[in-house]
Amino acid sequence: MHGYRGKILRINLSSGEVRWEDLDPRIINNFVGGKGLGYYLIYHEVPPSTNVFSEENKILFVPGAMSGLIPAASKVAVISISPETNMISDSYVGDRLGPFLKRWGIDAIIIEGRSDEPVYLKIGEDVEIKDAHHLWSKGTHEVSRELWKLHGNGAIALIGPGGENLVRFASIIVDAQRAAGRGGLGAVMGSKNLKGVFVSPISIEDARIEIFDKDTWMKLREEYYKKFENDPSLASLREYGTTNGLLISARRGMSPSYNFSKPYIPDSLARKLSGDCIKKYEIEPEDYIHGKSCPIKCARYVKVNYEGQEFYLKPEYESIAMLGACTGVFDFPKVAYLNHLANDLGLDTIAAGNVIGFIFEMVERGEIGHEEIGFPINGFGDFAAEEKLLMRIAYRRGIGGILAEGVKRASDILNRGREYAVHVKSLESPAWDPRGLRTYALSYATADVGASHLRGWPSPASLPNDGAAKELVPSLIESRDKDALFDSMGLCKFLPYEMEDIVSLYRTITGLNSDLKNLGWKIENIARIYSVLGGMNPIHDDSIPLRWWTPQEDGPARGNMAFRSYEDFIEARRKFYNMRGWDPDYGVPLEDTLQRLNMNEFVEDAIRGLNYQKRRCQTCSFS
Repeated sequence: MHGYRGKILRINLSSGEVRWEDLDPRIINNFVGGKGLGYYLIYHEVPPSTNVFSEENKILFVPGAMSGLIPAASKVAVISISPETNMISDSYVGDRLGPFLKRWGIDAIIIEGRSDEPVYLKIGEDVEIKDAHHLWSKGTHEVSRELWKLHGNGAIALIGPGGENLVRFASIIVDAQRAAGRGGLGAVMGSKNLKGVFVSPISIEDARIEIFDKDTWMKLREEYYKKFENDPSLASLREYGTTNGLLISARRGMSPSYNFSKPYIPDSLARKLSGDCIKKYEIEPEDYIHGKSCPIKCARYVKVNYEGQEFYLKPEYESIAMLGACTGVFDFPKVAYLNHLANDLGLDTIAAGNVIGFIFEMVERGEIGHEEIGFPINGFGDFAAEEKLLMRIAYRRGIGGILAEGVKRASDILNRGREYAVHVKSLESPAWDPRGLRTYALSYATADVGASHLRGWPSPASLPNDGAAKELVPSLIESRDKDALFDSMGLCKFLPYEMEDIVSLYRTITGLNSDLKNLGWKIENIARIYSVLGGMNPIHDDSIPLRWWTPQEDGPARGNMAFRSYEDFIEARRKFYNMRGWDPDYGVPLEDTLQRLNMNEFVEDAIRGLNYQKRRCQTCSFS
């Protein structure tokens, strides 16, 4: 095969068996790689309702179809059944892991079973399961240094104490700075006693795959690199990366400030955690990771010295906003330290900031006291308390054991505060409040993983009160499908590749004429069928939290809720179901839709899921 080796690497941690399996070319042609291939495989590997911490759950590393082969394609999809949502969950990370896996000729890794003792995987010329007793309980920064010293400059994916202690939002840290953060997939690794994966370096020249049209491929690589390197529309990303995000979200009334209670904050406050402030700490990195792979290099390396602790960080908007603005801490060195600590502990910075913002608001409102928490907390802005909570969450100590369950479960355990718990389908909201953008809340409500900012943005930009949410549903679906295509190809979403660019590049590399236009639609059908069979109820769960039904009090989105009314939401959701070819009342893919997309192997499950949903919802209200 061109562009692929056609091989799955299967590793059984229970038996210690490592074997290579052939991957059917028809599966590759239909589902490509990354998200698409990963969703197809996990659907067939792990039955719905599987206990996420059992040996039967599996975790997949699936490099994008063009990862490491074209400019700004470096993503690998990490896929499993989420400890937070019990649904298929995918999280993405760039840098070297995806390109190295792809170049070694690994189209997917399936890790199953459970080791009796802590282990890590070493992948290169050979595949080894190695003892990790000496690495267990250590933070990701220390372990990264140890493995690089031992094995050389490879790519590393690790869990920290958070994953080892099965925190439901534990992350997987790659190359000490990047994170496959969402959905708690680090806890799946922890449940398997798998500390990490080390992948030996391999150059693009030594790649174990053949290119269909090598001359054209090399020419296009250079052309696209030069095109994006000088693209004026990418100037801000080149200068600031995503660190100006809080300034942008606050001006729109979309920030997560103070646990999403103040989506608008003044520029003077937002600037404390934004571009120019952060740029003061920027350093010139060693360019050993990017090389000629990324024409933007938006990752901003900073060097921070906080109270004698000197550390390096690649700050990103989501982490800054959730560990800072969401908790009311507007001091960059402090927030950078919290980000550094969360990475070392292996905690999703989005979810961690969300649950701490939640408990801070509970304190502010007098709904939980110091005695129950175990130490004094002043509420929003209490940096010292936030640091303590991160540690307690990672080690499941005291109140941290409750917060380690995620914001939805924490509010259920405490039996209060549900109106301040900001999540969709148990996945904590990221740092964009949808009350500042029309129809955006529908993206959260219907996303395959729960609240995610990477599942489509409606356009053109307007406020919820400006018109019916259903009017922007077509643009949301178009954006969502493009996101899924990028995730399947391993592409960074900041690069302005058009559909014709991707089709041309993919055909040049593989020689295949895959149906890329409908790939996102296929993936979403797989996710929806699986979720419904696993117990997800679209009528109840395709919804948004109470907080977003409260009108904004200040700023440009003053008076706006996420939708103009509940009826506005129901009409938009129904239009989404119809455009997806799903039952308009029950939100499950229809037989005709699957046959149209050549997904006949899923028809029986879809029919079973629809019948299941009808029986379950005999008393559901649709208005």
